[in-house]
Amino acid sequence: MKIIILAAGRGSRLMPLTRNTPKPLIDLGSGYTLLERQLDSIEKSGVIDEVILVIGYLAEQIEAKVKRLHDSGLKIKTIYNPFFDVSNNLISLWLSMTEMHSDFMITNGDNLFDPDIFKNIDADCKDGVYLTVFKKEHYDDDDMKVTLSGSQLVEVNKQILPTDTDCESPGLVLVKGESSLRLFRKNLDEIIREVSSRDDYWLVLFNRMVANGNLIETWQIPTGMKWQEVDFHLDITKVIELLDVSKLDLN
Repeated sequence: MKIIILAAGRGSRLMPLTRNTPKPLIDLGSGYTLLERQLDSIEKSGVIDEVILVIGYLAEQIEAKVKRLHDSGLKIKTIYNPFFDVSNNLISLWLSMTEMHSDFMITNGDNLFDPDIFKNIDADCKDGVYLTVFKKEHYDDDDMKVTLSGSQLVEVNKQILPTDTDCESPGLVLVKGESSLRLFRKNLDEIIREVSSRDDYWLVLFNRMVANGNLIETWQIPTGMKWQEVDFHLDITKVIELLDVSKLDLN
């Protein structure tokens, strides 16, 4: 299986760290980057063997880093998004559509997950389109909030009211099975033709699919499995503490 990582943005909320360094190459300690932590977890899952990395901001630095990752057991391909500075990441997803001809996952370049999350979602889910969700007691304005009907998606949006929020989306999706692949590509091709889509984040695609009558299932991250999004400076500390970056075997 392959995973598409959307990592073209500037990471402006992490300035000045990202002034001369792309977000995936932020140092998590001892020269170990966010990208390496992400790839390490993906490889350890044992279910993903190919990474499609969509890049834009300071792309040449990421390309150079990828070339130096000789010890990785993953096949890594980069796709350049020339519109990263004038669009949101739905464009990045569309640019990777040529890679969507076998089962795949999608995530952001700043989402880190335990290896077992990748492993378990693949094992638990049959053919379909699955949005990973996580439940907690409180949701803030920056959370990508989710409304459900049973286990099926109704809406995913940061603007959902707290009273209508059932969970949040950590930014991981699984698309599995030939019919689901065709359906996903069809909806992506339709939405990208709209002028307003250049400013959309990629998860808006799932609202379109629901509006078109397609069923989007959800998969809840089990208690005890760790994940972390890196958007703000404090998140870097959380990653080191929560995911035990300093204790990983880097050899």
